Amino acid sequence: MALLLSLIFFLSGAAGVLFETVWFRVMGLTLGNSVWAATIVLASFMAGLAVGNAVAAGKGHRVQRPLRLYALLEIVVGVVGLAIVIVLPVASPSLARLFTHLVAHAWLLNLVRLTFAFLVLAVPATAMGLTLPLIAQACIQFDGNFGRVLGRLYGWNTLGGMAGAWVGEWRLIEWFGQRGTATTAAALNLVAAATALVLARRLKPASPAAAETAAPSSGRGRSAALLAAAFLSGATLLVLEAVWFRFLQLFVFGTTFIFAAMLATVLLGIGAGGALAGVWLGRDPRAHRFAPLLALAAGVSVELCYVLFDPRVGALAYTTDNTAAAVWLFVRLMLPASLCSGVLFALLGAAERQESRQAVDAAGKLTLANTSGAMVGALLAGFVLVPRLGIEKVLFVTMLCYGAVAALTVAAPSPDRAHPASRRRLLAVSALFVVACAFYPFGLLARRFVPMVLERFKSPAPELMTMREGLTETVMYLRDSFHGVPVHYRLMTNGHSMSATTYRGRRYMKMYVYWPLALHPSARDALLISYGIGNTAKALTDSRQLASIDVVDISRDILELGALVFPKTSPPLSDPRVRVHVEDGRFFLQTTDRTFDLITAEPPPPRGAGVTNLYSQEYFQLVRDRLREGGVVTYWLPVNMLSLAETQAIMRGFCNVFSDCSLWTGAGLQWMLVGTRGLHGPVSEEQFSAQWRDPVVGPELADVALEQPESLGATFLADADTLAAWTGDVPPLDDDHPGRISATYPADGELGDPTYRTWMDPKTARRRFLSSAFIQDLWPASLREPTFAAFGPQAVFNDLSVWDRANVIETVHMLLTHSSLRTLPLLLLGTEPAVRDIAVRLYAGGARDADLELQMGAAALAARAYDEAAMHLAGVTEGPRAVHAQLMRTLALGMLGRQAEARALLTSLASGALSPADTESVRWLAGFLRRAQAAPAGGPEAPPPARTKP
Repeated sequence: MALLLSLIFFLSGAAGVLFETVWFRVMGLTLGNSVWAATIVLASFMAGLAVGNAVAAGKGHRVQRPLRLYALLEIVVGVVGLAIVIVLPVASPSLARLFTHLVAHAWLLNLVRLTFAFLVLAVPATAMGLTLPLIAQACIQFDGNFGRVLGRLYGWNTLGGMAGAWVGEWRLIEWFGQRGTATTAAALNLVAAATALVLARRLKPASPAAAETAAPSSGRGRSAALLAAAFLSGATLLVLEAVWFRFLQLFVFGTTFIFAAMLATVLLGIGAGGALAGVWLGRDPRAHRFAPLLALAAGVSVELCYVLFDPRVGALAYTTDNTAAAVWLFVRLMLPASLCSGVLFALLGAAERQESRQAVDAAGKLTLANTSGAMVGALLAGFVLVPRLGIEKVLFVTMLCYGAVAALTVAAPSPDRAHPASRRRLLAVSALFVVACAFYPFGLLARRFVPMVLERFKSPAPELMTMREGLTETVMYLRDSFHGVPVHYRLMTNGHSMSATTYRGRRYMKMYVYWPLALHPSARDALLISYGIGNTAKALTDSRQLASIDVVDISRDILELGALVFPKTSPPLSDPRVRVHVEDGRFFLQTTDRTFDLITAEPPPPRGAGVTNLYSQEYFQLVRDRLREGGVVTYWLPVNMLSLAETQAIMRGFCNVFSDCSLWTGAGLQWMLVGTRGLHGPVSEEQFSAQWRDPVVGPELADVALEQPESLGATFLADADTLAAWTGDVPPLDDDHPGRISATYPADGELGDPTYRTWMDPKTARRRFLSSAFIQDLWPASLREPTFAAFGPQAVFNDLSVWDRANVIETVHMLLTHSSLRTLPLLLLGTEPAVRDIAVRLYAGGARDADLELQMGAAALAARAYDEAAMHLAGVTEGPRAVHAQLMRTLALGMLGRQAEARALLTSLASGALSPADTESVRWLAGFLRRAQAAPAGGPEAPPPARTKP
């Protein structure tokens, strides 16, 4: 009987966490995925559990057939839980109209969210809250040891939750979708209910008198202290979960599976602790006298695991995509304190049983106190403690809380604790706890762990400008400098790079604005979803034609710190045309009644927890509904982070909504999906080229290697017909099947699929461009033929961004002699416009060194000032880039016709140690010098006019 009831409760725990996972997902679709909405849903769920616990504590002793009622409750959970998953997404559009009138009042909106979430989850959560006290009451009929019963049931139920958390994200949602997963959970509830009904026949009805097996021993004071300890321990563990999860995300990217694995680790510790406590209390019914020691041990383990934590050390080598190694990190950090907490819960229950007349009352009161504490802990952690104190100080606070739990259990007098040996043990462990608190390693996060995060970047490591542990994430801003002058800025959230102002980042993020404004010059109102580091927002505010710009981002901290990236220019959010909305992008679209000419978005990578909602077919339909006639949407598609099947699923969903969908490459494998709501053309070349004539936008277009209007067309990859062929019968990513974006990070071999390179082949992309009906409708006729020639340089840019060029010097020569481009040769030479501009200023100010000479030489070579390039590069004879500098100088001398000097330099280079790539460059330069010497003056090496045909 004990084994079967434990098995039932294991299934119930698995079903409960499966439902909780899916409920949070569908609630996110309706209420948004902001920290406010997510915490409100969690608090509502905990409140429902607490209501069930309270009912059990007050009325549970009247139930004569607890297993029958338990079976009914399992049926209620299964049926209502499945109904929520099916009905709520359908009702979301109607609910959105209700929220539309509240978005201007944040406090009222969150109050309505809280009320709505509580009402939706009230029935199943209350039923769940009743189950533990009822099944414990049934077990007491054949096992009078309440502590053993409570520990066993609590442990097995929590271990079932662990299994549900793990299997749900790892397989079920991917295989069956959200509705299928909810159906599986409901089936588990029904199996538990059927088994309970069968077992109920073997138990006699319990009378209220029979249940009164114990009487209060020490009055209400002891019970109040024990329940306060249960409340505080529940709150402390939820706070710990929040801070552990935030800390671990510095080292592991937060996919849904990673969050599930973190939760499963905590549940493993709690469940194993409960089960162990059940065995312990079975052998020693008075083991609850050790509760203070367990609380102190939990506090010490929090500090010890933090101090000893090192992601680089362990049985498994840690990498970002090594799931097994990530789980090992979780175990090392979280398992000890979770295990102690699980044991502590059962010991507190055994102590409380002595103060209650009925077992069901003891279980109800204990779970009510613990669940209420968990609800308060979740709210405090998310909204107060982590944002105000930070990870390290909150860990210290949790240590003190465990000390307070120990003090409360000591304050509840126990005859066993008066024994001298018990007092000595308590004093010894208390002394250890006090020493641990006194020597808590404040500052360890900044001294050890932040440098570990920055180690991911190649030397030299960027400078940490600022770090803020905010409401939704830990934000870091980094800065790369050249000779002490800032060059690039980088935004990191939770330890992972999200956006940067490098030339690649600026190119593809600003192209989301340059492309639609070239084809839709009458656009006036724009919406940006996800601010990032501000590249796209800056492109929007640089455009004088836009009358209003709305920016939506889920992180207030990122928005507030964004001005750091623009120290010398006006930050985009300070533009009077900009309106900022701190909200989940999808929730904003659902609740706004405004429409826009341009909607552009670059959300976090789709594998991030909760982000698939911003890449699903239903979401793209929301975007289309908010476009005006003729409006344009541009959307980030980071295929470097996606497997081929995942890329195809997103494409299919997008193209199901936008019949004129097209695909463009922003920078290498940072692609852009484009859709319109009936945009037709073509526009004139004058309108199309207006941005290149703009005094602000034009220079920026040149700096990101979009130097000519035809360069924009050369980023074309495919139109709707080609995308339909590429995606075939692949099902779209939709709200019900978020698992079509894998919750686990793919192995290296699954990323950068060779198919992507085939799709980007410049020859076939050029043919698709010329034959595309979409291009013929929109593109200026006078620019189509020049664009044909621009696919050659675009292929060079693709190689530079993704794949290595076999011979850089040869490619530079080709660009210098067959185009008027300046930025692309500069990029190939190992620098970029931002560094060039700094070098020019410093050089003009009198600074001199090899680095500056190299930069000045590269800039002169890209500008076709070959004599100036040769002069600057002559002095770069030492250092890691000396060979590269002299290869560049050889090319410059050859372009000047100084063949003898160039050959002598080349001979000197060939006599030294060269890399295979440099050896190939030397061979090509030797041939180039021979051809140049034989060519007539003004021959093939002479610079061409501004535009050339292929």
